[in-house]
Amino acid sequence: MTIALAAAAQDLREPANKVEYEPDALLFKKVEDYEVSDNNHQVITNKWKANWFVLANAGVNAFWGDKTDGSFGSRLSPQFNFGFGKWFVPAFGVKLQMTGFRSQADKYVQGQFTHGSATYYDKEGRPYWKERHKWWDINLNLMLNITRLIYGFEGYNSSHLKNQLIFSLGIGAVHSYDLGGPGKQNEWAGHIELQYSRFLNKSKALSIDLTARCMLYDTWFDQVLYHQQFDVNASINIGFTYYFKERGWNKTSKRYTYYYQDNMDQVNALRLQVDSLRHQQPDTVYIKGEGSRVVTFPYLVNFVIDRVEVANRERVNLRWVAEMMKETPDQKYVISGYADKYTGSPQRNMWLAIHRAENVYKVLTEEFGVPKDQLLLADYGGVDNMFYDDKQVSRSAIITRYEGQPLNTFKGQEPDYKE
Repeated sequence: MTIALAAAAQDLREPANKVEYEPDALLFKKVEDYEVSDNNHQVITNKWKANWFVLANAGVNAFWGDKTDGSFGSRLSPQFNFGFGKWFVPAFGVKLQMTGFRSQADKYVQGQFTHGSATYYDKEGRPYWKERHKWWDINLNLMLNITRLIYGFEGYNSSHLKNQLIFSLGIGAVHSYDLGGPGKQNEWAGHIELQYSRFLNKSKALSIDLTARCMLYDTWFDQVLYHQQFDVNASINIGFTYYFKERGWNKTSKRYTYYYQDNMDQVNALRLQVDSLRHQQPDTVYIKGEGSRVVTFPYLVNFVIDRVEVANRERVNLRWVAEMMKETPDQKYVISGYADKYTGSPQRNMWLAIHRAENVYKVLTEEFGVPKDQLLLADYGGVDNMFYDDKQVSRSAIITRYEGQPLNTFKGQEPDYKE
């Protein structure tokens, strides 16, 4: 009876529950790395404590209300502004400000904000009065960094985008604190700002700002109603903004893990072993008794994909292998476990190889009585296609004569895996 080298075709179905494994650390080294995006518009939202700033500026504002007249210079008065805020992403942020403190103009009517009792006359002889209105305003604004919206975040300590244009839109609560008589002291105001910022260094910690601001009030703001929809304060301010650490944003990145072979001497030895198996001439052993039986070496025991149990059809043949071994008690044999490297991870394949060899060893010794000291174990993990360019043949344990050759084994260092 002749025992064939290749077993019958096996079930190629993948296991229902597939588990990911890391490669064995003895053969492969794990490296974790990051691939940073080169897209300036993709950043990681910063921590709550990052990108806070304080600002302060001062300038002049001009007031337009109902029945306002006079020269442009008569409308001008000082304005002060300070506040703080935070940028959540490079293009969008929020700030809270306090603005004040006075508006003035010449008016043809007397009102609650008329300053002094003097009466003045224009070139046509019409009387007018000086108006002075003291107020403060607390306002909350949404900010849009137009420059970064277009170009994205320039990166940390970058010399790019030192000139930036910022648009703000907000709402404020105004309080008039020198009302000369009965009237409305509190009012809502709309805020529109356009700010040019020039950063002074690459870290972008400090900028000089030029801000154009428009504040819109209900027409009753000056306590005079005369067919005008809004009262308006328009101002030009100059000041600075200081940005606290941490500044800027991290760009998005993709984390990935790869493995490389860390012990090339050992890997090359495995390749030589596989190549030796491809070209090894078979040994033939004749077993006397009950007819003529022939066993050839190397002898291959095939396994189902991702399994380590010895199939019954393999046990039938292993019985004759066991008889041959017992007929040659002075000869030692090696059982080498393998897996195909194209199916599982290196760590999983090492586990499969170890347990395939062990299970063949148990069948021969426990079921068929082969002396344990006649058998040696080796394991080689996932390998290239060893025979006929067929990866299913590599899912095997191979029995060969032991002639003193070095053996590869990871027994005692196998992956910690349980089915």
